[in-house]
Amino acid sequence: MTSTTTTTTTESGNCQLQLQLCVRGNVAWQELPVHLRSVLHNNQRDYEKYVFNYSLRNQLRFRGNLASKVFRQEQRYYELLIQKNINSLGVFPYHLADIVTKGLRVTPFNYYLDVLSQLLRSDKSYDTLPNFTAADCLRVLGIGRNEYLALISELKTHTPRTLLFSGKPNPLDYLPRLPVRVHMEPWWRLDIGYVLETDIRLVTPGERSLLDDLIDFGAQPTGKCDYHVVQSLYRKGLIYLDVPISGEDRISIPPLRNFVMNRVSGDYFENLLYKIFVSADEHMTIAELAQMLQLELDSVKQAVSFICRLGFAQRKHTDHESGQYHPSWADSNEQELPQTPQITPLNYNMYASGSNFDLQQQQQQQQSSPKSPKTPKQEKDKDKDKDKDSSSIGYLSSDGNTSDFSFANITTPTAPNNSSNTTNNNNNSDEQELSSELEDGSERTTTTKAKQQTAAAQSQSSAKSGKRVGFLFDSTLTAFLMMGNLSPGLKNHAVTMFEVGKLCEESLDSFLAELEQVSLLDAEGEGDVSRYFAHAVILRSTICSLRPLLPGGLDLLRLECLEGLDWQTRDRVLEKKYKLIISATPLTATLSHMFSIPFFGQFVRSSDATPMWSKLFYNHITGYGPPSLLLCRGTVLKTLPRLFLGYGKLLVNILHSDAYVLNSENFRNLNDQLKNGCVLLQGYGIRTAGQLHYESFPFHATDASQAKWANHRAVQKLAEHLDLRHQCGYITFLNTGVPDLGCEDYELQVRLKQPQRKRPNTKSNHVPNDLLTSPDENHFAATPEHGPANDYTSSDCGQLLASELAKCTDNSRVELLSQSSVELPIGDGAEPLAAESPSPELSGVEDWTLLDVNFGVPLFDVDTNTRICEQLVHRLCSDDNLRQLPASGQHTQQLFLEFVRQCMHFEEEQTATQLREPLQPTRNLPHPRINLAFENGRVGSWNGR
Repeated sequence: MTSTTTTTTTESGNCQLQLQLCVRGNVAWQELPVHLRSVLHNNQRDYEKYVFNYSLRNQLRFRGNLASKVFRQEQRYYELLIQKNINSLGVFPYHLADIVTKGLRVTPFNYYLDVLSQLLRSDKSYDTLPNFTAADCLRVLGIGRNEYLALISELKTHTPRTLLFSGKPNPLDYLPRLPVRVHMEPWWRLDIGYVLETDIRLVTPGERSLLDDLIDFGAQPTGKCDYHVVQSLYRKGLIYLDVPISGEDRISIPPLRNFVMNRVSGDYFENLLYKIFVSADEHMTIAELAQMLQLELDSVKQAVSFICRLGFAQRKHTDHESGQYHPSWADSNEQELPQTPQITPLNYNMYASGSNFDLQQQQQQQQSSPKSPKTPKQEKDKDKDKDKDSSSIGYLSSDGNTSDFSFANITTPTAPNNSSNTTNNNNNSDEQELSSELEDGSERTTTTKAKQQTAAAQSQSSAKSGKRVGFLFDSTLTAFLMMGNLSPGLKNHAVTMFEVGKLCEESLDSFLAELEQVSLLDAEGEGDVSRYFAHAVILRSTICSLRPLLPGGLDLLRLECLEGLDWQTRDRVLEKKYKLIISATPLTATLSHMFSIPFFGQFVRSSDATPMWSKLFYNHITGYGPPSLLLCRGTVLKTLPRLFLGYGKLLVNILHSDAYVLNSENFRNLNDQLKNGCVLLQGYGIRTAGQLHYESFPFHATDASQAKWANHRAVQKLAEHLDLRHQCGYITFLNTGVPDLGCEDYELQVRLKQPQRKRPNTKSNHVPNDLLTSPDENHFAATPEHGPANDYTSSDCGQLLASELAKCTDNSRVELLSQSSVELPIGDGAEPLAAESPSPELSGVEDWTLLDVNFGVPLFDVDTNTRICEQLVHRLCSDDNLRQLPASGQHTQQLFLEFVRQCMHFEEEQTATQLREPLQPTRNLPHPRINLAFENGRVGSWNGR
């Protein structure tokens, strides 16, 4: 049933993708394939509705698309497109500015006024805004998280006498009247907007001259015009800016500034932006980027234009562009923007904000209108009416006139009673809301010093060509860098690593400069926070070690962002740009498909149950490990399992979370975890938690400190089945206080025996005289009146006792004593009874046992990290080793998948189905269906005791 549902879902997704391609390819109904017609119930009207809704949702241009054939009203189409975009809290459609700004007088300024007013009316939190919408609101309106919270507070506390009986105040009365000064680049182009005759009365001669030039000669490069005139006309809303991108352009992505981390909306344009973030670099043209992503060139150019407009990407300039700009642009960088975003005052009831433009406007109004003076009340009412008009989506001009288009009459949710429901229905119609992993956003830029360091580092670093090394990390590392109070400018890079999903070689100098300010001495006395400092310090040494491996340098890649690409696109991106990938370990994110290039990391695609299976796998192939139980979902523990008797501490491994230590007497708490998924229990210590030791591999032949661990019997067994010479990672050893005897009769194959059912007890009671006789000679039975307290039958007790005593020797009886929680009293004058450790000559006995094996580079232990980085630099990254690496990983993967397959069925079931197919490496690992126990060096089915 599950496979059938999955197949149906996949086919439905393929049909939807084909329909989208047909809409973008202007395929008419008559030319639509038969199987796609059947999806639409052979109804042409359904196809027209799909075309119309898809065109609105993806902001397709009306002319030249199927939308013009199924809907005849072009103006109404763009009106609905804007309103739908506002309801879904999307970004302003800058690629349609020549239509919506010139025709509908909709600018980014009044567009985002309506977006924020809609949120304020429905009492929505600031986190409701998607990331890129919030960033553009901050750029255009100057309203970030703190300003929005102040607006909500003022709306709730503002209760004038006129509003006591009329409901909530209008949020548009508190929003800014003018856009803030935005960043402009000289290579941008400016064009005239919707200009009325009344607008011309309020412009200076220089502004009017520029408007005339735009009317006569069309769009002009921004750098050839006076910078101050351009800024003034932009704030008056009489021009709009275009960011032209060609297929031959190249872009670079510096550390993000003014990015707001709220949530992702999941729409097409946002997904495209994140794909470009993780795929683009300054050595690749936009055309090559579109070809690699297999996307339309126009869509990629629109997305790149938007991120350049926000300042998240920079276009690489050519030599002939410099020195051709207006002289006013020479000091524009110093006068344009402060280091923190310019925030307009929150008391928007006061019309005069003190700016030069506001004073100039007031003077011109006084000179051009020689009318009778008005009372203060009339002036206040007039200003209030102007505010309401200016907040309309059809309004742009500063004179208070609205557009003649009927778009301003589109209904918007304004009623206090039903505004919340209407907004909820509109917002949740087509978009899927995903919770952000980090709630606290970064809305401010870095300091001037940090910006200067970044610019200096980028100018000094020469452009590195050739393939690079990719260092793979996950969101846990970015959380550590942002949560810790490590360095003032480090959070900016952490936001880039999280949102962009990549930190390129060109930005590593400034990143290392910030990491250099972090010291482990600052972590003293910080408790758990000290691991944040340790990760930052070790990350810096790792980058410094691995960066010189290739001439192209090193890029930091976030696994979750790579997983956002389909695996074919991801492989094309990695094969084009990287020679090898080195993974940090352990990774909490899942890897859905193995890399096609050499990869120093895990050998199998990951899922939520992979850590549990892998631990059991390493214990089984070596015969060493603490007693372990892998329990299926739905299992109920009534008593402490027998193999954990004597252990006071248990290590609990659950799905989607880190392992934790549990006192054995609290084992019943695990029943709540078992309701949600499988659980792996491991013995972790007698009275206190066991000691851990990390040892790196491959082992140094000349390192005396590693000789002890290299000769460990578990390591020797591990080396027989896994390739520890061509891979890198670390082995976790555990000392529980109980020596590990290993497994003498080792067998690689897992043979699960079905537990025998309890036979009815009909024999007479018989108590044996000799406890050491074989279980076949004695038949223990409980009296009918008083059954056994632990449900053990006579034959069960005999088998249990015989198996325990058969393992005991004179030197190994201490193991049974050490597992007992009973303390022996010491008499007067008697020597204390010392717990003798097993003799070293005893075969297979080890004080330390194997807990886990991880492949990659750890960022929490200095010694282990240093040794692994040395091996990577001196030996592992050689061409010979890289050629052998894929075959080594494939062999380990096959061995691991075969182990999991054998653990899914009893031996009787396997013999009955000899032709059972092995597990596919492209599918998720299944959860266990049989309770498994690792005891006495081998994996078997658990009998429930």
